[in-house]
Amino acid sequence: MKKIGFIGLGKMGLPMALCLCRKGFSVWTCSSKEESQRSVEEAGGHGAPDYAWMAAECDVLISIVPADREILELAQVVEDRGREGLVWIEMTSAMGTTKQAVARSLEHKGIRLMDAPVSGGVAGAEKGTLTIMVGADEALLNEYKEVLQGMGTRIFHTGGVGSASNVKMLNQMLNAANTAIAAEVLCLSRKLGVDDEVLSRVVNQSSGGSYIFERNVPKYMMTGDHTPGFRLDLMKKDVGLFTETAKEKDSFFPVSGLIAELYKAASHRGFGDQNYTAIHKWYEENED
Repeated sequence: MKKIGFIGLGKMGLPMALCLCRKGFSVWTCSSKEESQRSVEEAGGHGAPDYAWMAAECDVLISIVPADREILELAQVVEDRGREGLVWIEMTSAMGTTKQAVARSLEHKGIRLMDAPVSGGVAGAEKGTLTIMVGADEALLNEYKEVLQGMGTRIFHTGGVGSASNVKMLNQMLNAANTAIAAEVLCLSRKLGVDDEVLSRVVNQSSGGSYIFERNVPKYMMTGDHTPGFRLDLMKKDVGLFTETAKEKDSFFPVSGLIAELYKAASHRGFGDQNYTAIHKWYEENED
């Protein structure tokens, strides 16, 4: 059985690691979050002394960390201590160019990187039903698909390293934009006295319908319950990846630039730790 080192026991990482434990994988973790570390060990996982040990002793390293900076910091550890033959499955939402650079830096060590960001939120992580986008050599994907299937049910091969992070970034901008306009529409709808249920029924059977309006508008915006599944600050980060990439590519992005500013404003107002649908609360405050 392959020994898996898992780095990043946050809101997404912890349930992903627990899914692997429940499915019988040999999971090793090292976390400053004592409660999270204990949860993994109670589920059958093991404690590791540090990341360097994991890079040197494990067959597979899985990481889902906050952002590009943490990936680069971890890459230095992997380059210094990682053993030849290690496969690093990097699942953070980050710049595709960052993962490409890391993959190139590890080639001389015989370490292969798989770019594998996820979609599906905390609920998907808990159920093991995440969508996983994979940028890697197809043979490598096939070799380690069983590990990925321990966390997700929909696995898409997107091309080489970096392509999966790019696809995730593009998807997140569509998600963020759909959410922002849905919040704006709901505010005006209520001012017009339209019943929420009527609006939802009609829109979802018409050309304005979307995943966001069918699922997130009733669940979060219409109830006002923005318990975090995916925090607004994380969406702000992902939108920032899009605008940063658009600038690098000299792409025209007037709408996306505005969306980025809306999420920044909602975050500055204090909604960053709530679900990203809390942008609706920011809209409501600014209605007066």
